[in-house]
Amino acid sequence: MSETSNAAKRLAIISQSLYLANLLLIPGVCFIFLVWFFYRNRRVKNWGGIHLYRALQLSVAAGAALVGVPLLFVWFSADVQASLMMVVLYFVTMHAALVLVGMLNLSRAMARKLPLF
Repeated sequence: MSETSNAAKRLAIISQSLYLANLLLIPGVCFIFLVWFFYRNRRVKNWGGIHLYRALQLSVAAGAALVGVPLLFVWFSADVQASLMMVVLYFVTMHAALVLVGMLNLSRAMARKLPLF
């Protein structure tokens, strides 16, 4: 195993772990770390860099899906009770799906494969 391969694997695992930590542990702080990590390693052109790029993309998409869409539900709804029920159902379902995607991509990073999403 070469030094470059170990560095790429480390970069991929750290970036996917930061994505999962952004969803599960400390949402805003881990996103800032992920952006900082991306800025620091933006010139990396191996599969570890692809994992980093995908983790940042998924974090932005997850933020839009978990914050923006529920706000639209509440804003454009005439019935507050129905919209709150839909928001809770949507948030729980999407959050679980995004966590599963993150776990899949983390396992693929550990196996030295490209991310699926």
